[in-house]
Formats: sequence, C-alpha cells, structure tokens
Amino acid sequence: MPNIRTDDLYAEDGYRRARLAEQAGAEHRGLTVYELPPATGMHFHYHLQREELLVVLEGTVAVRTADGWEDVPEGEVRAFPRGERGVHGYENRTDETVRLLMFSEQNAPNVSVYPDAKQVGIYDVAPPSERRFGALFDLKDAVEGYGGGKPDAG
Repeated sequence: MPNIRTDDLYAEDGYRRARLAEQAGAEHRGLTVYELPPATGMHFHYHLQREELLVVLEGTVAVRTADGWEDVPEGEVRAFPRGERGVHGYENRTDETVRLLMFSEQNAPNVSVYPDAKQVGIYDVAPPSERRFGALFDLKDAVEGYGGGKPDAG
C-alpha cells in the first residue's frame, strides 16, 4: 500500500513526487506527496473545477496566494478553493528539502489557469495514463474572446 513516507518518488520539473491516491485505487480524489529541494516549487495557478489542500509534512514552504507570500510551517494546512480565489503557488526558500502533501479533486476535463504566464492548460481525463488530450495555450495567441469572455488570465 502507498505510504506518505515513501522514497519511491519520480523526478519532474526539479522536484520529486508520487501519486499516492492513484496507487491506492482512488478514482475521484488525488493525493500526491512532493519533495521540494531548495529553490524548487509549483507555478502560480488555479483550477476552474478543482479544490486543493496543501499539508506541510516536513520543513517550511513559502506559499503565494492572491494575498501575497506567507511561510507555512510543518504541520499546517492551506485550502485552495475552485476558481480564481484559489490561486496559489509555492516554493522552497530554505536550505533543506521540504515534503508536502497535496489533496485534490480528480474531475475532468481539467482547466488550469497560469495568470503570471498568461497561459491555460487543459486535459481530458484525470489519470495521466488515460489521457488522450492535453495542451498548454498562450492567451496572447487567442483568435478572439469566447462565450462573452476575454482572452486574459489576469
């Protein structure tokens, strides 16, 4: 069975992670353990239809929300609701490895918005092994607004 203390993590974008909920057989919830070496983290983003929870297991992680940056110490929990009010990113600004858990809804299609980069990412189904479609779009390349909206993530 998966364990939050596992060392069986795979490398991605400078950090390491394991998708524990998927390993445990969950279909609609995600639980991922991350190890962040110093100076690594997650892009500032939000999900249109996914709520997430961050739990710091070891160390202190700097978390950015719409209110700015805050240091979140070991044992503390932060919630990121669906939509723009749940915008967040985080990084390890310490000299030690940080270990954290992210709980998330696993609904699809997933739409992630990256306001700093002015990009939107979309994929069709939650499990990576089942995805047929996934793409990252630059909003500056939009032909026009859509459905009454404007091509702007800010």
